[in-house]
Amino acid sequence: MANVLEMTDVCKTFYGDGEVEIRANDHINFTLKEGEIHALLGENGAGKSTLVLNLCREPDSGTILVGGENLRLNTPREAIDHGIGIAYQDLTKSLVERHTVAENILSLSKGFLLSIETVEEAVTNALTKFGFPELDPKRKIWQLSGGEKQRVEILKALIIEPRILILDEPTSMLTPPEVENLFALLESLKSEGKGIIIITHHLEEAIRISDRITVLRNGQVVSSLDKKKVAKLKKSITEGKRELARLMVGKDTLYDLKRNPVKSGDVVLKIESLTVNNDMGDQVVNNISIEVRENQILGLAGIAGNGQRELLEAIVHWRDASSGKVILHGTEITNKSVATIRKLGVSYIPENRKKAMVLDLSVRENLMMSYYSESEGPFIDRDAIVELTDKLIERFSIDTPSPLAPMRSLSGGNKQKVVVARELSRRPKKGTKLLLIAENPTFGLDVATTGFVREELLKVRESGAAVLLVSSDLTEIMTLCDEIAVIYKGEIIGRVSTDETTREAIGLMMGGVIPESSESEVSTQ
Repeated sequence: MANVLEMTDVCKTFYGDGEVEIRANDHINFTLKEGEIHALLGENGAGKSTLVLNLCREPDSGTILVGGENLRLNTPREAIDHGIGIAYQDLTKSLVERHTVAENILSLSKGFLLSIETVEEAVTNALTKFGFPELDPKRKIWQLSGGEKQRVEILKALIIEPRILILDEPTSMLTPPEVENLFALLESLKSEGKGIIIITHHLEEAIRISDRITVLRNGQVVSSLDKKKVAKLKKSITEGKRELARLMVGKDTLYDLKRNPVKSGDVVLKIESLTVNNDMGDQVVNNISIEVRENQILGLAGIAGNGQRELLEAIVHWRDASSGKVILHGTEITNKSVATIRKLGVSYIPENRKKAMVLDLSVRENLMMSYYSESEGPFIDRDAIVELTDKLIERFSIDTPSPLAPMRSLSGGNKQKVVVARELSRRPKKGTKLLLIAENPTFGLDVATTGFVREELLKVRESGAAVLLVSSDLTEIMTLCDEIAVIYKGEIIGRVSTDETTREAIGLMMGGVIPESSESEVSTQ
């Protein structure tokens, strides 16, 4: 098979705080063949996204051949014109929030005379063709959940019929059935001779889907695995994952997580008959009642867009609840101010991390944001803040040129680490148990940090905290949670003990079906 893409000695440098040099790509060699899927792996900040973005902005040095032609592309439009489709990880930069799904797709079209009706029809056909029929072309991007936005981004890359398809973390917000549908689609595109690059932190997926695998570390290629080596990994997925993790980090970093039996305590969070509207004014949370107790992780499983985001945002008052009650430690906090709720011991890791950070402030200031607002008295112990910040940066392996570097200088994964580190490290006042609300807390994190964060969630649980976890990763839900509540069309249709259910049963419930063998065991609280 011929090479459809060749990158030779590619270098790209950025500058962080002041003139601090960040060598994102350091003399990288990479090839992509026709009719193959090539996985690109590495830790957060290893240079994966930067490498593929060199296809739509000129690198500092090196050569890039597309179909044998030496190209110097400077814009995404030029990349599209040369048959390169890219689905980006940072959806806030690639999707226009105030435009509809169809209008975002329209931005890829040439000419000025296409009617929106024509585009909506074409998008509807494409949604059906590529396996996303439930998306409404007329809905605005800001009205979509994270998973729905990700589907739009993938569609944008597919609809141009690219000869090179690049997917940056394409499965991070997809449900297991959607992942399987995407993989079947990729196999079909591969059979047509397309060259596909997939960037992912899901090592099992990389092994399953890939023909070749390239691993980056600190901006350099540390290993390139050919077909024979990848085939060997496929024989034992568990050992294959460990081998890839060692290549990525330089040591074995897979965590053997164990959810120790812990007796749950008093009710920390109680939700009574809560109803919440979405951004369009439609009721999407319908009379939900749930409880979360001390020493417990309650998982909330469901297909994206079934009211999960609106429910969590109502609890922390990022949006109003229409009716019902939110009760914390026996005190009603429905629609109380965000500051009041946080001072009562509530931490929140939102799906959209950008809402929980200030990009123009430094890493240190973002980490200590809560301490500034919640400190008692007029004075702040700066030395203590510096010490705590440095510990968090080291503990969560936040790759930053300096604690004083602006947040916007960090990679996407490292920005997420800052938010997760801040929220997991918060401790309520003495005598009060923490309520941690986590929405896809490991989204976009590398394998080492994902394992670390999951371990920290279990430690928080064992320390007495109550945790409400929303995750599109069923493995994460099944591994961490004591109980699982399934949300479907804004209602809790079942709540089961994790030890007494299966992935298949949860998957069926996410689609609105309660397995017959489990009906007697399912609580509808």
